[in-house]
Amino acid sequence: MKQLFANKQIMIAAVVAGAFAAPAMADVTIYGFISAGVESVKATGAANSADDVKSTTRISDENSRIGFKGNEDLGNGLKAIWQVEQSLRHFENGGTDEKGNTATFATRNSFVGLESADFGKVLLGYNDTAYKSLTDIGLNAGSNTTADNAGSTSIYSRGETRLKNSVHYLSPTFAGFKAGVSYGVDETRTENSTGRTNAQRLSVAGNYTLGGLQVAAGWDRQYDKGDYKAATTSKGDNTDFYKLTAGYKFATGTFVGAGYEWGRFDSTTSGSDLKQDDWTVMAGQEFGAATVKLSYSALGALKNAASGNEDDYKAKQWVLAGTYDLSKRTQLYAYATKIKNNKAQSVNFGVNGLASVGAGADPQAFGIGMKHSF
Repeated sequence: MKQLFANKQIMIAAVVAGAFAAPAMADVTIYGFISAGVESVKATGAANSADDVKSTTRISDENSRIGFKGNEDLGNGLKAIWQVEQSLRHFENGGTDEKGNTATFATRNSFVGLESADFGKVLLGYNDTAYKSLTDIGLNAGSNTTADNAGSTSIYSRGETRLKNSVHYLSPTFAGFKAGVSYGVDETRTENSTGRTNAQRLSVAGNYTLGGLQVAAGWDRQYDKGDYKAATTSKGDNTDFYKLTAGYKFATGTFVGAGYEWGRFDSTTSGSDLKQDDWTVMAGQEFGAATVKLSYSALGALKNAASGNEDDYKAKQWVLAGTYDLSKRTQLYAYATKIKNNKAQSVNFGVNGLASVGAGADPQAFGIGMKHSF
């Protein structure tokens, strides 16, 4: 009887040990952050006063997320890697945004791939383009808050995107330099008697780091969506973005940097192509556990605009933001931002954008919040 009891104890111990050992063997990591703040927002001065947004106090999720990632050693320095990341947006509202949309899995960078110290990484899935990831050198003073200034509908870095149905290659770092290329396929490409559609996307970028210095450059093309046959006078409508960034962090904790981006939008008629540039400058200073950042960004004139004056499409934004680290994982933050849109422009906040911004309206926000990383 004693022997039977002893055997059962051994079996139970083995099962418990196996339960704890299995996750370690799988090498799965849970990561992310949860962040929320209280803020005041408004947008006034629209060309049509009915489009103004009155001053509103709101509790906002500030780009929270959760992810799962892992790898498996395949031998000879080769690893299988994977990641599934999703937004926790609007967790403060039960996971549902103002339009009734709910959070789902794989809404952020999610992929499967291979990695080696010799050849770098190859990823398949839904992931930031090389243009976005390699040219991001920390110029966004209000990153992951309503004061965020980067993205396709924002002031700066309008060519960046997270690319669906895509393959990515990221090189290892050689003497401080690394490069990457991303390609998004067009799974719905069609062709008929009137023409064809083609929505492929190609992104190329490089980054060089030497001590406190970072320099990066990138090119991104979204291919035409209406590449008509020669029988017509129309042409394709490729969209190209070019970007150059540079920054330097001093030993004193001071950071300065600037970025410039130029976009060209092909005309689908015999008219001239549209062209528009944008830029940002930022400075920051660390004071022990505290950091203060200030940035100014501008969206330039829309060259060859179909209507109105090309200067009517300009916009500018300033951001003042500060953080204070309570620990390695918990942070307090505060921010203030204002966007000034000319009468034909409607740039919105990069995160937690207003439901709509009327042409000429000037969105502004200030708030405080707390972020916990895990």
